[in-house]
Amino acid sequence: MSTAVFEQTPAATEAPRRRIQSPLTLRDLLTPVFYYRRRAMLALMVPVILAFVAALLAHPVYIAQSRLLILLGGDYVFKGSASDPGSSQSFDRAQIVHAEMEILAARSLHLEAIKEIGLAKAYPGFASAPNGLEQAADRLEKDLTIDNIPQSNVIEMSLRNADRQVAADLLNRLVSLYVDRRREVFKRADASSVGAQRDGLSQRLDQLEGQLTAFATAHNFGDYNVEFSAVQGQQAALQAQLQATDQQIAARAGRTSQLGRRMDLTPSVVPLSTDTARSAQLDALTSSLIALQAQRREAAAKFRDGYPLIADLDGKIAALQAQIGQTPTSQTAAEHHGLNPVRQQLDSAFADSEGELAGLRSGRRALQASLNAVNARLDELVRIGPQYRELQRARDVVEGVYQDLAKTAENASLENAMSRSRANVRVIQAADPPLKGKSGRMILLAAGLGLGLAAAFATVVVSQALSEIMITTHDVEEKLTVPALLAVNWSHDRPAPARLKGGRLTPRFLSPDDGRLILRLLSTTKPAGGRVLQLIGSSSGEGVSSLALDIAAIAASHEARKVLLIDVEPQLNEGAASALAHRGHTVAGVGAEGRTFQIDQSSLYVSAPIGAGGMLVSEDRWGQVIDNARANFDLVLIDSPPLQRSSAGIELAGLADMSLMVVEAEVTRASVALRLIERTEAAGGEIIGAILNKRVFHIPRFIYSRL
Repeated sequence: MSTAVFEQTPAATEAPRRRIQSPLTLRDLLTPVFYYRRRAMLALMVPVILAFVAALLAHPVYIAQSRLLILLGGDYVFKGSASDPGSSQSFDRAQIVHAEMEILAARSLHLEAIKEIGLAKAYPGFASAPNGLEQAADRLEKDLTIDNIPQSNVIEMSLRNADRQVAADLLNRLVSLYVDRRREVFKRADASSVGAQRDGLSQRLDQLEGQLTAFATAHNFGDYNVEFSAVQGQQAALQAQLQATDQQIAARAGRTSQLGRRMDLTPSVVPLSTDTARSAQLDALTSSLIALQAQRREAAAKFRDGYPLIADLDGKIAALQAQIGQTPTSQTAAEHHGLNPVRQQLDSAFADSEGELAGLRSGRRALQASLNAVNARLDELVRIGPQYRELQRARDVVEGVYQDLAKTAENASLENAMSRSRANVRVIQAADPPLKGKSGRMILLAAGLGLGLAAAFATVVVSQALSEIMITTHDVEEKLTVPALLAVNWSHDRPAPARLKGGRLTPRFLSPDDGRLILRLLSTTKPAGGRVLQLIGSSSGEGVSSLALDIAAIAASHEARKVLLIDVEPQLNEGAASALAHRGHTVAGVGAEGRTFQIDQSSLYVSAPIGAGGMLVSEDRWGQVIDNARANFDLVLIDSPPLQRSSAGIELAGLADMSLMVVEAEVTRASVALRLIERTEAAGGEIIGAILNKRVFHIPRFIYSRL
């Protein structure tokens, strides 16, 4: 049969296989531990043996202890430098204790302590080395432990050494050197240095004072602030006077203008008296009227009324009467004139107003000149203000620093003299030679045991992760991503199957419940006719034929089904029929061709070996063979050859209703089994589950039964 088509890989666009995994149990966890127990025990014993040897060779070590009390004194209050005397900062308890621990951990301090004790005495092993002192300092840093007791100002020190007396002496000497060292660290400035700084600041202060005096003299002021305030006061007063003068000038100008207009309207000469007499015109008119009236009487005597002469006379008389009525009765005979006194008063007031206005304007010009001078002075003061303030600021700073240095110079000697008696460190407990030493053997053994357990655990984990074989059903599901349906236990003393008795064939490896589980799973398919189940493996010896025969026996004997076991390409032409006949079962041929055999006259039938020297079936006839079997049997079991030997099982996978893969525990490699799954899917079939065959219980029975 050709196998070219089965070498093709699945399509790249195929959906990834869904991961199938049952819950991890304690048995699954412990099985690898017992399976790889030899490797784990080897990994465990190596660190334990090394630790045991180290414990035997370990020498006792003496640990001397000492305790120091750190007081919160003035050493930890930072005061600013001479140029910044106002700044200060205090440290909290944790910072103070940490600073003291840093001083104790100084390498130079350790070197000095070793030198004073003696390198040959402190660390004899490094005495002959070229750089023995440096190596001894490194060893001391490892042997020395400095801890702060929580919630306290106490520092606890411990030092390990092979000699109990050296441990105490070296630790006490280290504490003594530490007290001297911290005194140097917190030492105040010396008086000579402070005095030199003070003298320099004094000269600088004199120089600034001279500059201030010269500056004030050059700009004509004694005190800048007083001068500035006085000029500002003068400016305000002059501005007020100028404003008042402007108001007075405006008032005087208005009054002068008003007086000028009044003078223009007032005459300089006025009539003083007038002489009156009877009006001569009135007398003449009266005489004329009398004469006309006399003529009117004469004419009336001569002529009747209405006569033209009389009418003319009447008109003249009326006109003359009207003129007499308009003529004044008297007339001025003589008039007397003189100077107007009002005009004289106005002239006098106008002259006074003009004089006052001229005086006010002259005074305003003087005020404006004074104000201009004051403004110029004020502008000058404003301009020189920054220079003056800078000089004054420099003088004040230098003066303040000078005062602080003067105080510091007075206190420096006193502070330095009293620093020893006022040290902020107290030795609570001096180091005494320890009575008992610690070899650390139990710690070494415990460390070796812990390291061994970790190595054993890592060995099991790595071995399990890198191994391709499958020990438990969980391994099958983890590495093959198919569900593990059954786990068939293996026993070398398993009895041979009994002869058919009472129509029942006894299975050898599977229990009836195991067979029913597989048959129940097969019953979920709904083919036309009988159902077809295929068992296939990847390598020889995995037990496919034995399991197929057990399933057939259970289906025929316990389920009362008509079963056909198709034996495909058995090894060495020893098919299932020959094996059953060899075991004493009755094998009778059925049909004309004699290619099907009935076992013990039961409902179990076995085909003759197909392929490999037996009955040959071409690839295009496999479908017809399976269809005929479906029509005549309730269950068709295909005993497929392993993929290692033949690809016939791959060809039949697409014709079966359900394909199960047999995996031999601790033998079948995962990569080989995965290749079988991939090729089966490429041929159109699907392996829906696996049977873990020949499983061995590595966990002891008394433990396994309690898990």
